[in-house]
Amino acid sequence: MPNPANPAQAALPARLVQIAYRVDDLESACHEWAQKVGAGPFLVRPHLAVTASHDGRPAVYDHSAAFGQWGPVMLELIQLHECEPASMREVLEHDLPGQVNHFACFVDDLEAASAALVEQGMPLTMALTSSSGMEVRFHDARHVVGGMLELYVANDHLRGFYDKVAALAEGWDGSDVVRWIEAS
Repeated sequence: MPNPANPAQAALPARLVQIAYRVDDLESACHEWAQKVGAGPFLVRPHLAVTASHDGRPAVYDHSAAFGQWGPVMLELIQLHECEPASMREVLEHDLPGQVNHFACFVDDLEAASAALVEQGMPLTMALTSSSGMEVRFHDARHVVGGMLELYVANDHLRGFYDKVAALAEGWDGSDVVRWIEAS
């Protein structure tokens, strides 16, 4: 919701739950983040099965992802394998090390939150459906927050996954950094 005291302020989703970075080597990046900031352990899913679209047309978004806890938020590391069309890849893939790929936020109403971002000049870059049927929207907010905004409704399945990642970090001794799980 816009701030009436400051109408120029963007009405961004307020429930930030994840920060994501694109990396070239997923397993090495997991070890690097664990060593640098103590993030982890990481649950790694190779080649996540998703159905993606860009500008209303089918798109290819083949990626592997690692999910670990970094303080109060989830850290996602993404390795892109294939991303088409080029106009979508231009937003999702970058060459600057350490640049945020996206910030993920829980929203109550996916369509309303997505429409609000479009209205504020943050175009929809990709819509996808996960293998579990979860709908996700990625908006190009690089000019506002330095990365994309990923929106989804926090259903029980998703909250369970966030809780699992956070629970693994509690009392974690820094060993067994990478834990491979089946793609879903």
